[in-house]
Amino acid sequence: MPPLLCSLLGLGAPADGPLRADEAAALARVDAVLALPGLPDELLPRAAALVPQLLAMLRQGEHLPVSAMVQRVSRDVVLTAEVLRLASSAYYRDRGQALDLQQAIQLIGVQGLQTVIARVVLKPIYDSTPGPWSLAAGARLWTHAEALAAQAAAAAEEVPVFDAYLAGLLHDSGWTAALRVLDRSGAPVTSPSAAFCVALERRAHRLFGRAARRWAITPLFADFGADAERHGLAGSPHALASVLRRALPEAMAALQEESQPA
Repeated sequence: MPPLLCSLLGLGAPADGPLRADEAAALARVDAVLALPGLPDELLPRAAALVPQLLAMLRQGEHLPVSAMVQRVSRDVVLTAEVLRLASSAYYRDRGQALDLQQAIQLIGVQGLQTVIARVVLKPIYDSTPGPWSLAAGARLWTHAEALAAQAAAAAEEVPVFDAYLAGLLHDSGWTAALRVLDRSGAPVTSPSAAFCVALERRAHRLFGRAARRWAITPLFADFGADAERHGLAGSPHALASVLRRALPEAMAALQEESQPA
């Protein structure tokens, strides 16, 4: 299976040989960003508005009766469609059939509604910008983020499912920031070396940590963001890092399957 960067760019195996000069220069630009006190807002411009919106919606729904939830959700056509889609998915199908929005919300519960809200509100973070690397990754980045969120939620054994889902859904925001740095670096979008793939993936994890540290959507998620700045994903002792390590192979398989021609 190719490295994640190659899969996101729709490429095959990485190029042979050592790190190229243009790749070393690109990594130096990412390192310069990581040396800053915080993540520049322009690398994830939509997040500044979306994360507070997500927090507000989650807090509003924590103690609402079902009827009030139905009223809130029904105001948003996209949110309504996603709730109905989730309720009719294979995961919930054995629990019964939802004929309307109220039944759908009762079926998926508060936890299911939280995941839908997160997915709908945070998806714009992954909108591609008009740069060569971001455009090349395109919709594959969101496909991988969705798959990683679903697999992380399924792998959540010792952590709350919603925390695992959030970690999976937002972990690729580090890739979004990394690709936007590369957009500005002038490095051409060519088949990357294996060394570059490994080095950039480590930095993408740290960029995620920079973003997640200030979002503080849940205490455990914020703690994972701080951990991501200190540890690589492979060696992190954090419970959410363990969840992501279990989820990544299945998410990669889903991305590869999505990329196959029909």
